[in-house]
Amino acid sequence: MKVFDFDNTIYDGESLVDFFCFCIRKKKSLIFKIPAVLSAAILYKMNKLSIDDLYEKASKLTSVIIKNKDDINGYVEEFWGNNKKKLKKYMLDKISEEDVIITASPDILINGISSELKTKNIISSILNVNTGKFEFICFRENKVTIFKEKYKDTIIDECYTDSLSDLPLMKLAKRAYLVSKEKIELIDVSKLGN
Repeated sequence: MKVFDFDNTIYDGESLVDFFCFCIRKKKSLIFKIPAVLSAAILYKMNKLSIDDLYEKASKLTSVIIKNKDDINGYVEEFWGNNKKKLKKYMLDKISEEDVIITASPDILINGISSELKTKNIISSILNVNTGKFEFICFRENKVTIFKEKYKDTIIDECYTDSLSDLPLMKLAKRAYLVSKEKIELIDVSKLGN
């Protein structure tokens, strides 16, 4: 079994950030949330955001986006109509039906592109569209917890990700790869810290 991260691994970019920018074009009032989004995105990428902080920041953002929840499904469909081209074909070609995609992006966003991902085994963050709050964020050690709940002691042959924030998951794999744009690099996780 191979396990793949989604953002910056299969998708060229951060899908939630791209979706937020798309929503700004639809709802100009969101423009005032840009500093908070940029701050959270930078801390997230630098691995300096705790799970609790991520829950709080992400829930504040998504609650604003989905205030008009009747619009959200249409937004997701239109977003993927414009952004499906950002899926990396060379990564999609590596995915088979038994493989798993595990991502911090919310289910409502990932479900909108799942038919293109070559596997039905997709684990994502869970967003309650009625409250705008995250019920589960699939991030760092939470990825390991949910993977083990769903797949027990299944061996991960290969793990593909763009970030060392996935180190807990990478340590479960026989081989781990860091993905950067078109480059895939085999790494020795035993030489990395916690």
